[in-house]
Amino acid sequence: MSAPERADTAARSVRELFAGRALGVPGTLLGAPAHPRPRSRTAPWHYWWQAHLLDALVDAALRHRDEPARAEEIRRDAHRLLRGITLRSGGRVTQNSYYDDMAWLLLAVGRLAALDRELTGRADVACLDAGRALLARIERGHTADLGGGVFWNTRHDVKNTASSAPAALAFVRTHRTEQARAVLGWLQENLWDPGRRVFHDGLILVAAGSGSEVTRRDERLFSYNSGPVLGALLELADAPGTGTDDRARLLGTAADVVAGAAEAYGRPVPGRRVLTTHGGGDGGLFSGILARYLAQAARHPDLAETARRTAAELVTGTADALWAGRREAESATAPGGGGAPSARTGGAVAVFSPDPAQPAGQAQRPGAPVELSTQVQAWTVLEAAARLERPWTGAGAGGSAER
Repeated sequence: MSAPERADTAARSVRELFAGRALGVPGTLLGAPAHPRPRSRTAPWHYWWQAHLLDALVDAALRHRDEPARAEEIRRDAHRLLRGITLRSGGRVTQNSYYDDMAWLLLAVGRLAALDRELTGRADVACLDAGRALLARIERGHTADLGGGVFWNTRHDVKNTASSAPAALAFVRTHRTEQARAVLGWLQENLWDPGRRVFHDGLILVAAGSGSEVTRRDERLFSYNSGPVLGALLELADAPGTGTDDRARLLGTAADVVAGAAEAYGRPVPGRRVLTTHGGGDGGLFSGILARYLAQAARHPDLAETARRTAAELVTGTADALWAGRREAESATAPGGGGAPSARTGGAVAVFSPDPAQPAGQAQRPGAPVELSTQVQAWTVLEAAARLERPWTGAGAGGSAER
């Protein structure tokens, strides 16, 4: 089965297993946090998981751009999801205490607006309004405290890669290149490990007073932190106004990020090299996010050939392993009931392992709930692999959804 067909299977499976109306309201869509769906309406709904679900829908619509009716159907689903997120947030997408959550949604909303322009010739007003509101909130989290960077949440006691990296990428895409440079500079100065070529998690404010701040660095490593930094470096390199020397420096740093991610987050399995994953919950998304930006690196014509090849091998290796380890079922009511994968899925739905090094049947107990995060991660990886088969379109800091 081709990479686009695999991505289609993942898209259909997530739609069938998890999608439903937000609070039962027609014209909306929201991903259930797990399958089977929790019965309580007060169960956590995970704003930022929905943001990555929206990103995956944009990926799928772009993949079907040569089939206008199919692309339009997916685009409408994406807008239903944005309405669902807005409704579930109490009527405002900015009703959130976490700047990283809002930065992820801003990136997805920006791509959706670009998709609207590509497919319909105009952007949706509600989509543009959401983007403007999210950008304004994120800019309030970007302060001079702790030397720069973006706060993690409204308590303003942590600045981390998880918020600063997607914010930097959002600043590039909204033509705020000086803000993007400032945030990237802060990340490199405070959280970059030059030996391992990865980013530590964050800087924690321990105490403040008398004009001084005492901080502690959180040295945990998570795969997703390398992803949006990589995207920001690549897109800033291609942004109007970036000089030749600066562009070469940015692309060189991007190659270092790819090499560091491969060493820190890659691991061998028989016949291929795959990304390490971080279990379920929020961690169930992490390596899908990294794969998205590794695919962007693999397709960039001016990135060093070694980095491009390394990035592509990690994406395709992880996609192949997830596909080989999937579990199939004939209906959404029995995700654990399928047998061995068939050559073609037909109408079956697939459940993917949270760990590409283990088949789904081993990594997930039969009958246990399947989390949305792990399935969106797999879908994102499979879309990234499908994207490697498409020609480079020169997507930089402009308005293209193909990023």
